[in-house]
Amino acid sequence: MKTRNNVMIIDTETVGTFAQPMVHDIGYVIVDKHFNVLVKKRFLVKELHETGKWILNTSDFYCKYSKDYSKARKHERMEKWETIAKEIVSDIKENKATTISAYNIAFDYTAIKYTEEMFGAGKLAKVLDSKGKSLLCIHNLACETILQSPQFRQFADENGLFTEKGNYSTSAETAYKYITNNTEYVECHTALADAEDEKEILEYIIHNVKGNRDMQYGLHYNSWRKAQR
Repeated sequence: MKTRNNVMIIDTETVGTFAQPMVHDIGYVIVDKHFNVLVKKRFLVKELHETGKWILNTSDFYCKYSKDYSKARKHERMEKWETIAKEIVSDIKENKATTISAYNIAFDYTAIKYTEEMFGAGKLAKVLDSKGKSLLCIHNLACETILQSPQFRQFADENGLFTEKGNYSTSAETAYKYITNNTEYVECHTALADAEDEKEILEYIIHNVKGNRDMQYGLHYNSWRKAQR
């Protein structure tokens, strides 16, 4: 497979419900068509980490990593959402990133849109909506390629990589375990670290899936079904 464009790989960590997620941690890397890293950044959202900590503490998932975030607040950039969104938009334009990707970009897209609605600032969602930007779901791409392979299924069978319902796991953590052959890997669940790992998954697919398969852009749902028998 080939990518002809500069690509942004973005990840969000959120609080709130699945339907109404608010971004509190956002990270991204921008790479050229050879996967050389042009930019990598991480921001903590000030409206939540400074003035709305009580909202963070309503999330059991956040509380699991709260000690890590207490440390992160001392050395990571913390900005208002409007400032963050403007800088991301600027990086997209300056680095000519015409593809925006994430492992499950439908969720990240929803989170960004809802965060901008809540804080009444930022134009990042509008940029993601623009016709000049292609949204690429790495999860869907993985489920259509490497996670359909007999080699992956053998790896999953041997290492018990299944969901509670008995389906093959297709999470980013599982995909990363497979491409690195590292069964001990555990996803960090912090935005920049996860974006960097998702970049590795995308790069692996681009370099190892043969043929001229067209990538399916846009938002995708229930892609996990494509990786089942």
